[in-house]
Amino acid sequence: MASSSTQLGDIEEEFLQCSFCGETQAELRTLPCLHRGCRECLKKIIADKRDAFKCPICNEECDMPPEGADGFKTDSIIMCVLSVLSVLEFLRLDDAYKRDSVQECRGCKEDKPVTCYCFKCRGFLCHQCYTFHLDNNIVEEHRPHLLDLQTVDVRRLTLEKILSLTGGPRCTVHVERPAKICCETCGDTPICFACVFNGHKGHVIHEVMNLAKSERTKMKAMMSTLDACRAKLEELNNVREQLAKAIIKHKDKSKLKESKKVKESRKVLEEAEMKKAEMKKWQDKIIMRKEEECEQVRKAMNEEMKELKRKYDTMLQGKEQICRSELGKLDIEIDIVDDKPSAQVGKFIQELQGYEKEVKTSKLERLLGVVDHASHTIRRYENLAAIAKIAQASHDEWSEAQCLPAITSAGEVLIEDAMNVCFDLESLSTTGANSTDSVIDIEDKGMEGGWDVQGITSSKNGQIVVTGWADRSKSHITVIRLGEGVVRRKRVNKVAGSQYRPDRYCQSLKGHITATVCESNQVGLFNNRNGEYRSENIKDMHINWPGCATCVATDTFNNIYVGGNKRMILVLDDQLNYIRTIKLPEIINWARDIVVHGKHLIVCDALGHRSYAVTLQGEVAKVVYQFARPDGNWRPRSVCIDSNQYIYMLWASTDRRILAKYSPDGRQLLTARNLFRDARCITTMGTEKEERLLIATEKSMKVHVVSLLKIWIMS
Repeated sequence: MASSSTQLGDIEEEFLQCSFCGETQAELRTLPCLHRGCRECLKKIIADKRDAFKCPICNEECDMPPEGADGFKTDSIIMCVLSVLSVLEFLRLDDAYKRDSVQECRGCKEDKPVTCYCFKCRGFLCHQCYTFHLDNNIVEEHRPHLLDLQTVDVRRLTLEKILSLTGGPRCTVHVERPAKICCETCGDTPICFACVFNGHKGHVIHEVMNLAKSERTKMKAMMSTLDACRAKLEELNNVREQLAKAIIKHKDKSKLKESKKVKESRKVLEEAEMKKAEMKKWQDKIIMRKEEECEQVRKAMNEEMKELKRKYDTMLQGKEQICRSELGKLDIEIDIVDDKPSAQVGKFIQELQGYEKEVKTSKLERLLGVVDHASHTIRRYENLAAIAKIAQASHDEWSEAQCLPAITSAGEVLIEDAMNVCFDLESLSTTGANSTDSVIDIEDKGMEGGWDVQGITSSKNGQIVVTGWADRSKSHITVIRLGEGVVRRKRVNKVAGSQYRPDRYCQSLKGHITATVCESNQVGLFNNRNGEYRSENIKDMHINWPGCATCVATDTFNNIYVGGNKRMILVLDDQLNYIRTIKLPEIINWARDIVVHGKHLIVCDALGHRSYAVTLQGEVAKVVYQFARPDGNWRPRSVCIDSNQYIYMLWASTDRRILAKYSPDGRQLLTARNLFRDARCITTMGTEKEERLLIATEKSMKVHVVSLLKIWIMS
């Protein structure tokens, strides 16, 4: 065991120093990201901060303790406070002994050469007092805590030896008794068995040995996952130079395209002006011919007999009708000549703006950002791995019980960030010839007020519709086409006088028509092609409709299902006519999202944090089965179904998102993987090559298009 332990000489000096000022401190406190800081530095960092702040080193967001700098946990990750203090003592002791300097003896209080250090007396001993400690039974309990400086190389001492010399922690109340258990309710406070029935009665108590073993197992699994992530991240460092060259080449190519498009647009304008002038000449000639012919008809009519007047009237009307027809055709041709170059020039200008935007926000530049993020993640991994190595080397149950949970917690955050980096790389990478994934930015820079996304759907003709909140009185409907980005956007007013937010949700109905609902109790049909929108007030359809509308679904018969924050589903036809009402079981509180799956309706319960499949027949639905929830405090946010009837469900916690895949019958959880922290809703989309998963993010306003096969390979 000793051969595998970490020696003091192997510990980097930086682990005994404040991560921010670099000074060696006797008492360091640990941030959630595992960077250590002295009390003064932490006070400066959190100054003027309220709920959260970012670590100056790794930029990770950390929660603010109510007690301020004193609320951060004292650094138990290296070897707990006791181990750190012991190392500092040893370093000072080692330097003093090597110089053979005279120190004050803790026993006789005289200045003499020291040959021993007693951790019970907390001081140096001369040879005479050292002998007294060995021979006299009065100080018998001091003997296990004596360090003979003449026979021990201090820097080769292991952490196990240090902890045996300094002794384990004692009960915080009965300081004369050793602590063998800790109270989780009181922050893993060391206590003795007597305290269990007094001040800690009813609290969560752990035996240190079992707690340390459990935390050690968790950390080993976490470190194994991190090692696998690191191997993927290190591959990104090899593409930095290639990406930089590709960006320069891409920009040069875009400039050439821009120059060519400008020349083409000028040529089209010149040709249009010439053709317009020619059409104008023809127009003038026809008008003159019409006047001459009409005048001739009038003269002939006056010369003829009165009984022939009707004949000449008919001839006059015929001539005028022919002239009007020809003039109408010429007007149409002139309008086409006017509109065609304008439309072409407008298209060219739009393309030029697209090229400029593509240069500024190209996929290559975003890839370079992902590579930088990956390098930063690797540095965070190296810091965590070094701390974990030292914590494991102590082989002390108290040290492991107190420090390993913090390491595991930081590791889980790091794993999620590493997986997100790998996910971004896979979805943005342009180096692979077979890559079909993409990220679509749907944010409107000209729209004010932090708008977001609540719903996403796709149609069979390759269009994607995204809906959500735009401002306090409006919601947005955005149409996207793969390869082109945003092609149409419409802002819709909420129902006047409604107390609810204008959050909007959507589901494809038929062809290019999308069914959509707003929380202000508005249901409507949106035409993806021309932007037409027709809506009805749900309160006018169903007087007893409670609460607000929070989700919408459709079936193969083009029926529309509207769910809300109460136990009621409204069923409409494809013309927004009321059909019937379905009452949900009492176990369901709030339908956050719904989808029709065969003869069942899948309901994500926002308040109950569960998902169910219920019947569609009758006025009152019955629960058919309940979906398995991933381990942890998760709540369902969104659900969709692929062409093979597999079910995909987005589960959310406070700061994490998980995508779960279920069997077609919904009774078995097949697999799950981490997603982006602000993933809001999901849907599937069929293409000629393969079926894809669309993931819309709530605040960053992006749609991630991912192969259904690749997303599970990446997990």
